[in-house]
Amino acid sequence: MTWVYWALLLLAQNASFTWVSRARNSASIGYHALASVCSNGVWIVGQFVIFDQFMKVKESGDALLLAVVCVYYTIFTVVGSIGMHALLMRYVEKGKRKVGA
Repeated sequence: MTWVYWALLLLAQNASFTWVSRARNSASIGYHALASVCSNGVWIVGQFVIFDQFMKVKESGDALLLAVVCVYYTIFTVVGSIGMHALLMRYVEKGKRKVGA
């Protein structure tokens, strides 16, 4: 269950980071503030989970497990970022929320 929870957290982490990065370039302070609260909230929770995962890898001394954790992390963070980018451009970024507005 930890792996599933971590995958969801990684998706949320990079989705919210992409959101705040794009919101920063909009003309809406409120939109940026909301995105920032979400991004930083998910980030701090994620730090506890990733620390726990890497400590388990370190304690095991298993190089293959380290590689799996690194690939797993990369896949879910990329999917979260690209997915949020597409969602924001298609459905959310209108008017003052539009990047560059």
